[in-house]
Amino acid sequence: MSAEILGIHGIGQQRKSPNSLQESWKFAAQQGIAASNEEAKLRSMEVAYYATLFRKGNGRLGREDTIEADAPLSPGEQRFLEEIFEDDLISSTGIRDVQAQVLGLTAIPSKVARSLVAVDRKFGRNAGKYLLFILRQVYRYLTDEDLSSAIRKKISESTSAATSVIPGHSLGSVVLYDMLLRGDLSVKDGCDPKRLTIVTFGSPLAWPTVRRMLGHGSHVQDAGCEWSNIFDPRDAITGGVALTGPRTVNIRVENGLLDPHAAVNYLRQPAVGSLLL
Repeated sequence: MSAEILGIHGIGQQRKSPNSLQESWKFAAQQGIAASNEEAKLRSMEVAYYATLFRKGNGRLGREDTIEADAPLSPGEQRFLEEIFEDDLISSTGIRDVQAQVLGLTAIPSKVARSLVAVDRKFGRNAGKYLLFILRQVYRYLTDEDLSSAIRKKISESTSAATSVIPGHSLGSVVLYDMLLRGDLSVKDGCDPKRLTIVTFGSPLAWPTVRRMLGHGSHVQDAGCEWSNIFDPRDAITGGVALTGPRTVNIRVENGLLDPHAAVNYLRQPAVGSLLL
């Protein structure tokens, strides 16, 4: 790859081809740029596609790609989710025991179920189920070293001397942050803010447990460069909050009620478009 803008996508992209995913990002990014500057055009842009690394079984698209959303929690996932909801971004105080089936899920501990109900109450119907699905893939990145190493290698190999903007969405923002702290990004001039723009959006880094399990500490660390974090307070994946850390600039946007977490909705924002110029 030799594009100036290298996107890092989030989870759940196994059913999209690299080309269709890339085209949807480019189309939305052009909208954001136009909303920011009518005369500006999108520079060369590509998306580092790693979704196939999450596939299980025979490698074909099928049931094995979606089973994580329905399968019972492993003991490790249960502990992870319980710790996530102890981060106090969302309070389940006052919510009585909830049957997981009511949420359209298989059996999960009542403590987690209560928290998912609290997520629904704060962010809207089915937000808890969506957050659960995303956090389970984030957990895989955090705990499967073979998988996480392969993802980082894929992205590192996708960078080049031409790379000047790296936007990371959802899990992609976690991978991007992890790679910055590891020094894994092979880009010209390193993190010189005059030559490299880092953008995270829809990021689960807002949850201290996610940051802690990366092994870099529970607080947002100095990633060696300035970066812009875009969040929608109605996006459950972000916990609805900004990131507080060294050289981190937060920008609040409104992506609408239908899907505030969608990458294309973030990319359409003028605030994001201005960062891609």
